[in-house]
Amino acid sequence: MENFSLSRQNEDFYGGRIVNEMKDGLNNLILQLTSIGLSVHVLQNRAVVTERKEHRAFKVVDGEAALQFVNQPQHADKIICFNSERFYCHTEYLVLRSQYFRALFNGVYRETSMDVISIHLPAAGNVEPILHFLYSGIADGALFEPSEIFNTIQNASFLGVDELLEQAAAHFATMWKVLAVSPLFRSIIDSKFVDLILELGTKNDSFEDGNKLRIVVLWDEEEDQEGNFPESNRLLMEHRCLEKAKISDLEWALDKKPRLFSSLEQSAFRVVYKRAIQDSARVHEKVRVHEDKIKALSQCVRTLTRQLEEVRCNRCQLFLPRAALKSRTCIVSRHFGKYKVNQGWSCCGQLIKRSRGCKPVSLSKHCVDFYSRSR
Repeated sequence: MENFSLSRQNEDFYGGRIVNEMKDGLNNLILQLTSIGLSVHVLQNRAVVTERKEHRAFKVVDGEAALQFVNQPQHADKIICFNSERFYCHTEYLVLRSQYFRALFNGVYRETSMDVISIHLPAAGNVEPILHFLYSGIADGALFEPSEIFNTIQNASFLGVDELLEQAAAHFATMWKVLAVSPLFRSIIDSKFVDLILELGTKNDSFEDGNKLRIVVLWDEEEDQEGNFPESNRLLMEHRCLEKAKISDLEWALDKKPRLFSSLEQSAFRVVYKRAIQDSARVHEKVRVHEDKIKALSQCVRTLTRQLEEVRCNRCQLFLPRAALKSRTCIVSRHFGKYKVNQGWSCCGQLIKRSRGCKPVSLSKHCVDFYSRSR
């Protein structure tokens, strides 16, 4: 027991010492960067090393507070022309979320020392909302509208803004029925982004059974010259698109792209066969249950029909429902008689408790006696 406590103390001692050494090393590194005219900013757990300029009162912030610096000449160190639009930009913000700007300004490119930089984006979408995201990390909903989302995907992919691509993929997964039928889906979207759509859509429960299969088939609607589908086959297998697809979805996919499935191995359809057998068994069980319900309802209908048949009362000669014979029929039929609560009814002047009233075939015994006496 003493040895265990000593070893625990040694672990805590060495662990604390290592942490302190790491802190001292980090502080020394920051002091060295400061001594050569550089400053360190931390934004969302990311360390950004920039040139320290004492005469500028500029502080890197995050969220909505960073929007005050978007396209503002104050503290801006670059003028960037996106296609034909000019924006005053800050290097400290551009390198935070964009791999393109991080490589551009931290490399040996001539743009590093240029004040005005021209960048030709692949899509002519609205650039300012993308700059808002680079500065604040907040995406405007207009970037994901059906008329703008493909431009956003192209420009975000070009600039290497992975966080914006993830949000675009999440929105794409919720609107795939509208977006996947667009010709831009096949011409612009690559397999990496389709991977992201399927992954995020599954994670956020945006897909129903068979939706992933339809997305892959629509994405690979055009065949190559050799008829090979390596990326489509990989997407089908890695994301298990065939496991939960309905029979109707499979029929649609086979009619849409028969050669895509002919290139798959037979083992890929084993899960489809098992599910088809299970679905068939469930359908037969449902049919059997419904048949039993139909038989029970038919018997009930026959019984009700028989009870509602009209029969003639031998005394009053009125037609009455068969079911009414067990009730106080004679009161309804205006027969002579009396009824007292908790005692019963008599159709012949005799008080018979719980009398069943007139019978349809023959007169009751006491009714016969009363009739003979009256004659």
